[in-house]
Parts: sequence; structure tokens; C-alpha cells
Amino acid sequence: MQFDQVMQQFAAGKPDTLDITVPGQWGQGRAVFGGLAAALAMAHLLPVIPQGMPLRSVSVSFVAPLNAGAAVVKRRILRQGKSVIQATAEIEQDGQVALVLLASFGAARDSAFRLTADVAPQWPQQQVLSLPKHGPAPEFTRHFDYRIAQGTLPFAGSSQRVLGGDIRMAGYESQQAGIPELLALVDAWPPVSLTLLNQPAPASSLTWTIEFIAHDLPFTNTDWWRYLAEIEYGSDGYHHIAAKLWQPDGKLAAISRQTVTVFA
Repeated sequence: MQFDQVMQQFAAGKPDTLDITVPGQWGQGRAVFGGLAAALAMAHLLPVIPQGMPLRSVSVSFVAPLNAGAAVVKRRILRQGKSVIQATAEIEQDGQVALVLLASFGAARDSAFRLTADVAPQWPQQQVLSLPKHGPAPEFTRHFDYRIAQGTLPFAGSSQRVLGGDIRMAGYESQQAGIPELLALVDAWPPVSLTLLNQPAPASSLTWTIEFIAHDLPFTNTDWWRYLAEIEYGSDGYHHIAAKLWQPDGKLAAISRQTVTVFA
């Protein structure tokens, strides 16, 4: 099932507690791809947020593995003020919480300060590698096209602490990209940690925080978006990774931070 088909489960008028189906063919190890799991929760939350309240920040805790099959997603507005809304969404499966998402929405404010962000990095095309569609790559990666331009493939025994390149959804009709699509595009990249290893070993996201800079997205899910991540610190089996996603026009779209557990 393609991403846009999965998202058809969510629409205005649905109840706050909703039975959903987590699709197959989106696996990542023993669970569903985390970017899809977060997108499911966010897609249920967005219909109850009024216009003029752009998403500013999302914090996700991956509490337990979420598997393909039946699940329940719940949403709740924690507080709605004049210019800020705090809300949460949870996904439960088999009576256990699998994911908790906390989102902050905020209307634009008058400000004397406007600080610009770095534009997308440029890199020589001859350095580009492709993530293979078959073999040891996780199942969900077949839904994306990757062009790796910084760092290298997972399990290459690299000494570099960076990974980046271009990404788009693969095999889809061109549709306008929204917040759920951006969640998927950012998390679709393998953790930089895996490129340091010289043989396969498990790794998974423990927590994920992403801040959205762009709110007008005149781009499609099949445009190429640019990504760059760096391990800032790693010890005791936990790596702390900072990343950025740029729009196809080079403007910054999102800033991401993840705590990744590495079993190696």
C-alpha cells in the first residue's frame, strides 16, 4: 500500500479515538518504519487543528514496536490558546501504547527579528551513491529513492559521522507534500550510526524531535528534497543525531534531532 493510500484513513469528522490499519510492506526490522508510524499519528491530529496554526514542533517517543495490522489512534487537545495549541496523539496496539506524539502549533507573531537559515548544501554529482532497492535494505526503503552524496552506505565501516543526499518518494503520482510526507522523508534515511558499522547490527529510534521551519509547501512528494545528518555524540549504545531537511528550492524545511539506540 502506498503512502497516500495509507493516509486516506484520516479525514475531518473522524472520532478522536479511531480504529486504523497499519499497512504491510513498510517494515523496518521487527516493527513498522518509524516515519510512517509518526505520520499516522500526525494525520489523525491535523484535521482538528484550525487554519492559521502552523505546526512548529513535534516530539515522538517510540514506546514499543508497532506492527502491521489493527491499531487504535487517539488524539487530545491539551490546551488551546489565542496563538498556540498543544496537542497529543497516541497509537495503541494489542492494549499497549506503541507511540506517543506531542505537537505544538503556533500562529505567526509580529517580531523585530528575522534570522535566516543556511541554504541547502551543494555536492558534486559524481559522488552520488544509490541505496539498493533489494538485498539487506529494510522493506520500507522501496517506497523511496535515495541519492547519497555525503557519507556512505550502511555497514560500510565508515569513519565519517555524516550522512546526506537527496530523497523523494518512489513510484507515486505527484501530489502536494504536507507534514505527514515530510515526517516520512526525514525518517526514511538510515541512522548515520549504521554507516560506522562493518557488519549488520540492530538500531532503532528511541526519541525524535522535529521542528518545522517551512509552512508553505508548494512542492510535491516526488520532488527531490535534500537531507544532511551528523552524529553529535555517541556512547553507551546511544547516539545523538542532528539533521536538516531542505525544500527542493534550497530553503530549510525542518530541523530534526534523534536519540538512536545502537546494539553494537
